[in-house]
Amino acid sequence: MSGTPTLRGNWRIYHHASIDSTNLEALRLATREALPWTAVLADTQTAGRGRLGRSWVDVPGRCLLLTALVYAPHGSEGLLGPAMALAAAHTLQDLGARDIAVKWPNDVLLGGRKVAGILSEGPTSNLYAVGIGLNANASADDLPEDLQERATFLSMEVGREVELAPLADTLLGHFEQHHFSLMSGQVSKIIEQLRALDCLAGREISARSGDETIEGHAVGWTDDGRLAIIDAGGREIALDAGEVTLS
Repeated sequence: MSGTPTLRGNWRIYHHASIDSTNLEALRLATREALPWTAVLADTQTAGRGRLGRSWVDVPGRCLLLTALVYAPHGSEGLLGPAMALAAAHTLQDLGARDIAVKWPNDVLLGGRKVAGILSEGPTSNLYAVGIGLNANASADDLPEDLQERATFLSMEVGREVELAPLADTLLGHFEQHHFSLMSGQVSKIIEQLRALDCLAGREISARSGDETIEGHAVGWTDDGRLAIIDAGGREIALDAGEVTLS
């Protein structure tokens, strides 16, 4: 276990060779220290988790596995995950990646395939853990067979490997900016940028929310971060959470 953090900019960074989950460790730190602007990084996770109770699979040493511990923006807690997705998208843009999209609520796509997923959890001691797993330097063949057609790696899209430490620094810098926007009430600034990267608006989708499946036409991000859908009966529905696939 890494007991002493490294200071990089405004962030106190704990780096682990292996850990159960960067989110779980960040929440443990919140209980012990309750210090925001803390980040937990790991080379691999033994119990990585994704949204909706799913596991997150990484290629050891080849993925960016990071959790940021921050204060929650009152009334906009649900936008912490999308803000991290936006930070990842802007980081990929900085590296010259193209065909970048954010799939509501917070998946990041490159060339139509998932390159990063986010899980936001909390609050613990008034802090939220906003975790991201970003596929950096490998190929889809390194993933389990059921993921190979749906996932990609940054190095595959930009034609070179990327250094993980600068990648983390850039990501945290963008997330810090977006977090400040949320904390200062500039929610519309975040939503506008998410809409510019939206891959669902205008397309036919199937949305699973709880026990209900909704087939319809995606309108896009609402002003408060939900997904607006017009269903087959013409009703407009705003989803707070769920799983969306293209029909």
